[in-house]
Amino acid sequence: MEFDLKKLLPTKIFDVIERAGLATHKQILTLSVWDVKKLTNLHIEDIHLLKNIVSEFISPKSFNCKELLQTENCVKVTTGFREINEILRGGFSRGTLTEIFGESGSGKTQLAIQACLHNNPDCSVYICTEDVFPIKRFEEMKQGMQNFNTNVDYGKNLFVEHITEAKDLLCCVRVRLPKLLTQRKCSLIVLDSIAAPFRVESTNYVQRAEELRELAMCLINIAQQFNLAVVCINQVTASFDGIVNVLPCLGLAWSNMISTRLWMKKLCFYDGTYNNAQVRNLSVVFATDLPNHSVNFIITTYGLKAVVQ
Repeated sequence: MEFDLKKLLPTKIFDVIERAGLATHKQILTLSVWDVKKLTNLHIEDIHLLKNIVSEFISPKSFNCKELLQTENCVKVTTGFREINEILRGGFSRGTLTEIFGESGSGKTQLAIQACLHNNPDCSVYICTEDVFPIKRFEEMKQGMQNFNTNVDYGKNLFVEHITEAKDLLCCVRVRLPKLLTQRKCSLIVLDSIAAPFRVESTNYVQRAEELRELAMCLINIAQQFNLAVVCINQVTASFDGIVNVLPCLGLAWSNMISTRLWMKKLCFYDGTYNNAQVRNLSVVFATDLPNHSVNFIITTYGLKAVVQ
């Protein structure tokens, strides 16, 4: 997020930090009070004032439950799957980050595509960081929609971007995405996946954590400013604690930034009513407003279908 420090800060403080070369909010917030004092020779009280002004300006606006329920923001974004909507109490929450994690082939991308389809005519943004967007699967699933109309171009309101590098992803979220959202009404952003750009052969974990935090803050700001839902698909890594076999990638640096975590996994039995399809499960791991419910489903030609438990 870029803004004009000159308009935000008192003239006296701005002149001092400009001469000292402190030109961005990141420098102001990440440098310690004593580092800023060495560079600027400002009084301690002025440095605290500087940091407070900048941090309050860039921090996402917070809501309590009462305020949230009194606004239209509490209307959720449908997943396109009735049974999942029920356990999510309407769908994906607006103004927050929702993570869907699970092993390969568990149905994460299928659910994301289905959600994009069912939020038409509102626009959806789909950012791919691994494979190209599965357009053939999109065409299959749209034919299974309840009110499918051959005269409607369902792809018209879906904006797809393919990005593989973390720096390009940050640039997209900071610059191009807000420009699009000011021109088109969108209800859903899907990032598939959050892990791919950051799972590289690098030992600079501090830098990775900073980039993850910056990306998450930008996405939260966008979700709240434009009243939409952000869904981040995550990969898994092996777990050796004996309780579960897999854990979501990116560790606590990422986990502390999300509000809802959903786990999709394959089960060890099959549904004989539909081509002996393997049964999968979606469960709520944690959420600010949801109990830990789950639902079993299978993947069909036309999308996700619930299985009676």
